Amino acid sequence: MADITLYQFASSHYNEKARWALDWKGVPHRRVSLLPGPHAPRMKRLTGRTQTPALVDADTVVPGSAEILAHLERRFPDPPLLPDTPAERERALAIAREFDEDVGPAVRLAKFHEVLSSDYALRVFCAEQSNLARGLYRASFPLVKRIMKASMAINAENAERGRQRVGEAFDFVAAETAVRGYLVGDRFTIADLTCAALLMPAVEVGDLGGPASAGTDAERAWLARYADHPGAAWVRDIYRRHRTH
Repeated sequence: MADITLYQFASSHYNEKARWALDWKGVPHRRVSLLPGPHAPRMKRLTGRTQTPALVDADTVVPGSAEILAHLERRFPDPPLLPDTPAERERALAIAREFDEDVGPAVRLAKFHEVLSSDYALRVFCAEQSNLARGLYRASFPLVKRIMKASMAINAENAERGRQRVGEAFDFVAAETAVRGYLVGDRFTIADLTCAALLMPAVEVGDLGGPASAGTDAERAWLARYADHPGAAWVRDIYRRHRTH
């Protein structure tokens, strides 16, 4: 059995990318779920930075979802996430990189602006935590929320730009997949996994991507915003067909 541990947030779309790749490739591993905010010192010691996810593979520490997917593709090449031809590989990686750098942050910022509350945090962030941890997190959440909003520049103006970018991303995947159903070539690749995972917080996929996220009126309104978009239908379909491991 592979000696692999994934340090993660249970609810994050970047962490979902790493979980999905591990599951898709059938890699045995364990998961350690951390709480946003209190996670920072532990991640700093482990990787030198505060972001999750991080993968520990024996003596190798791999920080970041894009780096984790690249590591897994080298270490466990079957089933492959990269297309067969150089041109298609370049295209798939370019799409994944754009979503990593641009769309993922926009989704997170826009969603948190609308739904971030103590009820949301306790249900979603604390889904795999003890009752004691949940109680402590509830008490500290006002401070955690202020830190999150400041560090991610969560405000009304940025949230509007984020919503526009999310809409553009849905338009992109809908247009690019209209003929073959996939973003590059005729099979599931790193481009599909990345785009579906990073758009997942704006789509109702049940608990496939982490803790279900439609518990409050604000969350339901957020999900309803894109529910009828063809791009959201593509995300649901990709999850249905390829997130079953």
